[in-house]
Amino acid sequence: MVKESPTAADAAGLIQGWYAEGLRAVDPRRAVAQSIAREGNRLILDSRQIDLGADSRVVAVAVGKAACQMARGLDDAPGMGISRGVILTKDGHATNAPPNWHVFEASHPVPDERGVAATREILGAMESLTEGDVAIVLVSGGGSALLESPRDGLSLKDIQETTRLMLHAGAPIQHLNAVRSELSQVKGGGMRRVIGGAVCLSLIHSDVLGNDPSLIASGPTIGRTPNPRAALELLGKYDLVDRVPRAVLKVLRAVSKPPPNPDVSRDAFLIVGDNDEFVGEVSDQVEQSGFRSSIVLRRAEGEAKSLAAHFVETIEAQPAKVDAVIGGGEATVTVQGEGRGGRNTEFALAAAIELQDRGLDWVIASLASDGQDGSIDAAGAIVDRQTVEGGRDQGLDAQSYLDNNDSGGYFEKLGVLVAPGPTGANVNDVYIAVRVASNRAKVSSLA
Repeated sequence: MVKESPTAADAAGLIQGWYAEGLRAVDPRRAVAQSIAREGNRLILDSRQIDLGADSRVVAVAVGKAACQMARGLDDAPGMGISRGVILTKDGHATNAPPNWHVFEASHPVPDERGVAATREILGAMESLTEGDVAIVLVSGGGSALLESPRDGLSLKDIQETTRLMLHAGAPIQHLNAVRSELSQVKGGGMRRVIGGAVCLSLIHSDVLGNDPSLIASGPTIGRTPNPRAALELLGKYDLVDRVPRAVLKVLRAVSKPPPNPDVSRDAFLIVGDNDEFVGEVSDQVEQSGFRSSIVLRRAEGEAKSLAAHFVETIEAQPAKVDAVIGGGEATVTVQGEGRGGRNTEFALAAAIELQDRGLDWVIASLASDGQDGSIDAAGAIVDRQTVEGGRDQGLDAQSYLDNNDSGGYFEKLGVLVAPGPTGANVNDVYIAVRVASNRAKVSSLA
């Protein structure tokens, strides 16, 4: 146990350092470079070997928020040489792309025409592959919104509206992707069908808790059995059956024969980063700093406000010997107000209110690994129980801002947002709480 509890300002600094170290541990560039290599006429993925012929082509595609970093990793991999490379990433994330790769940016989390056009380009690159060729597909979170080709009978507007409705209803990513997979020609193994007889190697940087490869970016290279009934049930769960476009219901209710799946016996996929690894490294960094820590949440889900309350209840119950508490997961937000923010800022503001109500001397952070949280340009925020008082001194009512889903606006005024910019990673979120000395200073001490 640390000899003396830190101040709130010191705790905030420590938290940002631990967060940065956690991100380094799940660096997608390094993870890809260490996972794959080429030795002459062989490709080696982890322990899997794929023989290449003299005329074999290797075509690579990187899709998602971590696409550029993953492509860089493939470019760094020993002996690797590719015939063609295509990147599709979120606006603002197309940085440090390897030379000679064709780079596209598109909208996230709601798809746009640029993503549809880039998807056509990607599918065109895959259609030319033959049985002796290899497709390397680098997948990361965000890919489901970016990579899109609507099914026959649907327009992009139909998918955009369905996506918005599910996001505002607080649907977690796995439910959103389960519905979107039924509406797309490229999701749910659709890209894999285009690849045909070539070998497909998928390296996946996971933003889905539990790492189901059929859900990460809606599994473009992972075959699945279509399940439109389950999609309809999910729309019912969120009271959206009467609100989604009629064309969506028509497609989901139609009886259609599933398309044939190609032979995937030579395929392989590998998870090259996830939330458990991220949270584990943060915990290790906390311990190396001399704090005794406890991981209390793994793969946590639920409404951000409720999850924050549970987290505060958990830290209140910790024995005196515990200096820091850590969790990992990804909350959701049911949007009812008109403010700005995301799941992490909403978690943080709800936690600050709980700390104030309970009189607890802890500093809490809720931070997104990708550096961007909802509609606010920040990873999240760091708070303590003075966050509420600090707001009152500026004429701000924390609960009113929370009720209006305007946590981002609240924290902008107080200057406690953590805004690293796009990090190149995307492995969900981390929650960190540090026990601090009783601190009556204003929240500005955390900035």
